Amino acid sequence: MTEVNKQRFYKKLAVTGLAFTLVGAGTLGLHSLHFTGEPTVASAAAETYTTTANLNIRSGPSTSNAIIATVKQGTQLTVIGQAASGWLKVSYQGKTGYVSSEYVKKSASSTTKTYVTTANLNIRSGPSTSSAIVVTVKQGTQLTATEQPSNGWLKVSYQGKTGYVSTQYVKESTGSSEPAPAPAASVYVATANLNVRTTASTSGAVMATLKAGTQLDVTAKAANGWLKITYQGKVGYVSGQYVRALAGMKVVSNPESIQVVVNKQNKLPENYVPKDLVYTTIPFTFKEQTEKKKMRSEAAAAIAQLFAGAKKQGVTLLGVSAYRSHATQSALFSSYVQRDGYDKAATYSALPGTSEHETGLGIDVTKGDGTCAAQDCFGGTKEAAWLDAHAAEYGFIIRYPKGKDAVTGYKYEPWHLRYVGKPVAQAIKSKGITLEEYYGIK
Repeated sequence: MTEVNKQRFYKKLAVTGLAFTLVGAGTLGLHSLHFTGEPTVASAAAETYTTTANLNIRSGPSTSNAIIATVKQGTQLTVIGQAASGWLKVSYQGKTGYVSSEYVKKSASSTTKTYVTTANLNIRSGPSTSSAIVVTVKQGTQLTATEQPSNGWLKVSYQGKTGYVSTQYVKESTGSSEPAPAPAASVYVATANLNVRTTASTSGAVMATLKAGTQLDVTAKAANGWLKITYQGKVGYVSGQYVRALAGMKVVSNPESIQVVVNKQNKLPENYVPKDLVYTTIPFTFKEQTEKKKMRSEAAAAIAQLFAGAKKQGVTLLGVSAYRSHATQSALFSSYVQRDGYDKAATYSALPGTSEHETGLGIDVTKGDGTCAAQDCFGGTKEAAWLDAHAAEYGFIIRYPKGKDAVTGYKYEPWHLRYVGKPVAQAIKSKGITLEEYYGIK
């Protein structure tokens, strides 16, 4: 077989599901296939394609990229862009990847349609009000329809989730002329543990009790200082006495980005959970295998390299706290409110959704003997000095540097590292600025 024919043969096997087995057995020399750079992906209207063979979905437009998933012949994929060299960018079950166009074909009536909700609306797991609620979306939300309407229900895709909505509360988008939904003027939060009631009165039955710091979906003002809210797909009422509007706070649109900026003005989507959390391999101040030892996979690999690099230079570090779930942050903030009141608690603790620990990219560290953990005394140690000098070499920044309280909203924390990747970290370090200043945002 000629070298050219070998390359074609290997490429075909690598793209189809057969390669999944053969490569694992070590029979194919796929390292011999080289692709230089990543082609620019051209944006395109979402279209549905069907696989013509068992097919690998890869992390990039090349057989040298990692396999995200292997799908069977006949699987429908949503194509969201075109890449060079015959590859397509696709979305499948909430994952984004690339497939060879050689093994897919456009489905009949493939062009998807975009609909806009005309009211706050539940997306359900099946075409019935008896089906479980997958997520509740606000009026004006755009949904991608993946099937034609049937029996008054529409199958839709939204933020990687698939479900059904009643056609009674959606209308087909008219494209570019469709006005974008007006953003909420404020984010509302509970300033104390708060009862949600069935009516705008303390005589109404309690539907749920929310913790201090919980974000509220306020839909209207009711009489006598009460607010009408939507909670878990149900309408309820809360006393405005225990609710505060945080003017100017926005929900970030790129929570999965390594460079996402989360602070007192920019919060994560409600109940956000990073998709690629893994346990780090670094030592911590405690033995238990808890969520606090987790980080996103890229950050976890980088922090291991940072610890190893420090060790080689005679500096021993320990992890104190990495990932913190939304539920954990909610409980933590609520406990501080109970102890010190909302206003004081907000000066030293992050509202749920605004903590960097919830991104899976932040970690608190300390000395090898465990002392000065998350305390001001850490700032005067050789470990803090080493981190300040070398963290950027591994893609980390000191997230809350000295003298930048007015920019970051937090006092100097020499122990709090944030992974942003080497290029950004080194640029921030060289300029002596913060993440906010680097991106020119508040």
